[in-house]
Amino acid sequence: MKARHLHVLAASLAVVLLGAWGFAEDTPQAPAKRELKDRVETEGTIVCIGCTLEKQDGADPQCTLHAKHAQGLLLADGSLWTFVDNAKGHLLITNEKLRGKEVKIFGWKSPKAQYLEVSKYQVKDKDKWVAYDYCKTCGFEPGDNHDKDLCEDCAGEGK
Repeated sequence: MKARHLHVLAASLAVVLLGAWGFAEDTPQAPAKRELKDRVETEGTIVCIGCTLEKQDGADPQCTLHAKHAQGLLLADGSLWTFVDNAKGHLLITNEKLRGKEVKIFGWKSPKAQYLEVSKYQVKDKDKWVAYDYCKTCGFEPGDNHDKDLCEDCAGEGK
């Protein structure tokens, strides 16, 4: 009877070890950090994602109820890209002053998901491209928030 228990114990241990070895082999490696040299330039128009889907495909986005007209990038080929919602992307998603504007986004594309992570961007003003820095990206302009949410440069206090 003891031999049987040892046999079962050995078999169980083998299954556990083989499972752990297989799990370790299947565990994906963490991706490398994105590098500035890997950025691409993508040109398009800032649009409300939900409203665009409603026009293109008849979707029922309920933008005013849920998404609050979250913005994305409509390319000339008709494809719609969503911004990664981080510090820089969030400002493009929510700044309604940018809706309808042509922009050049410098960042990283995730084509399978059609997401775009923003590094920086430019907005077309007549026939020239105007670079936006972090504070301008947020959409705050003098007087919007009584200058309390602006950096020193945008508030006119910088050197």
